[in-house]
Amino acid sequence: LNIELDHKVTKLVAKNKHLKQTYKQLYDSIKSSRVRSKEQCDDLINKVNIKSTEVSNLNASLQEQVLVITALKEQLNKLKGKAVLTEAVSLNPIDPDLLKVDVAPLVPKLRKNRTTHTDYIRHTQYEAAKLREIIESERLLSPLNTSLDYACKYSGGFKSC
Repeated sequence: LNIELDHKVTKLVAKNKHLKQTYKQLYDSIKSSRVRSKEQCDDLINKVNIKSTEVSNLNASLQEQVLVITALKEQLNKLKGKAVLTEAVSLNPIDPDLLKVDVAPLVPKLRKNRTTHTDYIRHTQYEAAKLREIIESERLLSPLNTSLDYACKYSGGFKSC
């Protein structure tokens, strides 16, 4: 019975020794991989910090360039003779009913009728004159509106344009 117990104890001691050795190997490998992981994390953190610094430097440079471009645009506009508009221009709303042009199409059988055609042309000229008046009055109210300049230029007949 003692021999059996000695044999079992010897086996258990050997198994315990083997388990301790395996545990030590696993612990060492975990420790070394932890050290490597920590080094990699530190390296990545340093790279992120460097990139962050580069990005902030680029943003500052971009901001400076935007300011320079804005100043150059203002100088260019002054050289062209255009005043730089710094305040918002309030636009006077135009009544949509005033802009409606009543151009009724002619019935096909009346197209050859000379008087009808003449009346149609007079009516169209009257509507065009009404539009010119609207454009001219709006242009006097807001002289910096470029679309009104365009409309004034191509509508014709303005002495003030």
